Amino acid sequence: MSEPRSDRSPFTRLSFEVLVANPWHRYCRDRYVQTDGSEGTYYYIDMPGSCAAIPVFDDGSTALVRVHRYLLGVDLWEFPIGGMKAGDDPLSVAQKELHEEAGLLARRWTSLGQFAPYKGVSNERCHFFLARDLEPVEQELEPSERITMHRMPLAQARARLLDQEVGDGQSMAGLMLLDRWLQRGNTL
Repeated sequence: MSEPRSDRSPFTRLSFEVLVANPWHRYCRDRYVQTDGSEGTYYYIDMPGSCAAIPVFDDGSTALVRVHRYLLGVDLWEFPIGGMKAGDDPLSVAQKELHEEAGLLARRWTSLGQFAPYKGVSNERCHFFLARDLEPVEQELEPSERITMHRMPLAQARARLLDQEVGDGQSMAGLMLLDRWLQRGNTL
């Protein structure tokens, strides 16, 4: 057995290959240097990101969308959320998704932060925004979407998101980002 190579620092990329690509993500394979100096292979999904909005009306109520998720075969309660394409601005995508999925426009936007939803599988970052000063408009759903919007008190929305048998992890993380923002002394 040969000695591991030690002339390269750990996690240096040696090669990159796109195995499958579509408009939303790429399935990739990297060869890289592992901590012991040997070469490793890492398969992952390269994604530009996703963006979501937590809409809050003047009375403190919010809106959730009920979305049929094809891969799971179930309907989930979620905040409006959608994927980015390369070069997209996160706020613009959140604004578009709020309009298309919930039928809402917002005049005030606040960044709540971002998180990594699939850190071992993908380089995706999910951006969450608080949307206020809301105005109802028509939904603009894509043929692949089955989505209904439901306005409710924030406490009820929290319960619906957390009490699902299969929960939407991104919306639950969005609640945590909202809670952190509120704990810093901000108000709705």
